[in-house]
Amino acid sequence: MKLLDKYNRISLLITVLVIIITGFIYYFTISYVLTDQVDQDLKVEEQEIFDYVKANHQLPQVFKSESLKIEFKDIGSDTVQRLFVNTQYQDEKEHDLESGRGLISWVAVSGVNYQIKIVESKVETEDLIRLIFIITLGIIVLLIVVLMVINRLVIRNLWQPFYEMLRQIKLFNLTDKHGITTLTTGIDEFQDMNEEISAMSARVKQDYQELKSFVENAAHELMTPIAVMNSKLDTFIQTGNLNEDQGSLISDMYGTMSKLTRLNKVMLLLTKIENKLINDQEPLDLKEAVQTACNEFQEMAANKALSLDTHLSDVTVVMSKMLLDILLNNILSNAIRHNSPGGMVVIQLDSNALTVKNTGGSEALDATTIFQRFQKSPESDGSGLGLTLVNQICENYGLGLSYDYINGFHAFTIYFKAALK
Repeated sequence: MKLLDKYNRISLLITVLVIIITGFIYYFTISYVLTDQVDQDLKVEEQEIFDYVKANHQLPQVFKSESLKIEFKDIGSDTVQRLFVNTQYQDEKEHDLESGRGLISWVAVSGVNYQIKIVESKVETEDLIRLIFIITLGIIVLLIVVLMVINRLVIRNLWQPFYEMLRQIKLFNLTDKHGITTLTTGIDEFQDMNEEISAMSARVKQDYQELKSFVENAAHELMTPIAVMNSKLDTFIQTGNLNEDQGSLISDMYGTMSKLTRLNKVMLLLTKIENKLINDQEPLDLKEAVQTACNEFQEMAANKALSLDTHLSDVTVVMSKMLLDILLNNILSNAIRHNSPGGMVVIQLDSNALTVKNTGGSEALDATTIFQRFQKSPESDGSGLGLTLVNQICENYGLGLSYDYINGFHAFTIYFKAALK
C-alpha cells in the first residue's frame, strides 16, 4: 500500500470517528438546550397560574391550544413533588400521540390543593433538532469530501519530489553515463535526501568504474605473462634432453597454465557480461541452438556412456548469439561432467522454459550457493564459474533460473519468457 493511500485511510478513519463522537455530543447538546428552552416556557406558564390564583383566588380558565395543555386535579390536602417529565402529548386535531414535555406542580386555592400538569408538544423542537442535525451532517460529509480531495491533491503534489527520486533510483544503472539528477524542491527533507542520494550514486558509479577498470586491466595484463610463460615452456620442451620427472613437471605446469588461461578468459568474459558490454541481440531459434549444442557434446557424452534424451519445441528468443552459446555450453557441460557413467541427460524445451536434468550425486546441491563464484565440488577440475556465467546471463536478460532435485535428477530450469519473441 502506498504511503499516500495509507495516510488517507488513517486520516479518514480518525476523522470519521471524531465526527461520530462529536456528532453524538452535538446532538445531545442541542437536544439539551432546546429541552431547557421548553422547560423555561413551562415555568412561564406555571408562574402565570400562580399569579392568577394569587390575584383572583381561583383557578384560571383553561383554553385549548394546539401545542399546550393545562390540567388541574383536586388533591385535597396532599401535595406533589414539582418536577419536569418527558411524556406524551395528545393532539386533539390529528388524534395522534406526540412527544411532549411536562411540568407537574401544585397550587392552593381557598384551602384546597390542586395538581397542575402543564404539557407542551415537542414536535417542533424535535423537527428543529432533526433539521439542524441533517444540515450539520451534510456540512460534515461535504467537509470530509473536500478534505479528501484536498489531501489527495496537495499531498500528492508535496510528495512528487519523492516519487521522482524513487523513479530515478529504480532506473539507476551503474553502466549508464547519467546518474541521479539533483531536484529542486521547497521541502527541506526531500532536498537533503535528494542531495545525499545524488552524492551517493556518484560515489557508487566512481567506485564501480574504478573496480571495472581494475578488473579489465588486471585480466588484460595477465594475458601477457601467461603467454610468456607458455612460450618459455615451449622453448624448454624443444631443447629436449628431458627425463621422466622433468617431463611430468612440465606436463603439470602446462595443465596449470591452461587452467589459468581459461580462468582469466572466463573472468574477463564475466566482467563484460556483468557490465552489459555485449549487446548484439537478434532473434534466435532456440530449438536449433539446443540441437547444435547437443551435437557438440555428443562425443563427450559418449565417453561416459551417457544418453541424451531431448524433447524440443519451436521457440524463438531475442538475445546475443554468443551469450546464448555460452549459456547452453555451460549448462550442458555441467550436466555431462557431473554425471555418473551410464547416466542420463534429459533436455526439455517448451514455450515457457528450458530444463536440463541429469543423473549424478544422490544428494541435492545447496541452491543458495550453487550459482555463486568459485562454488564447485572438491573433485571438479573446473573454474567454478560456469553456473555463475549462466546465472549472470539470465539476470542480464531478465530470465529466471532455478535448481531442483527431483526423483534422482539434478534439474536446472531457465524461464525465458522475458526474452520470447
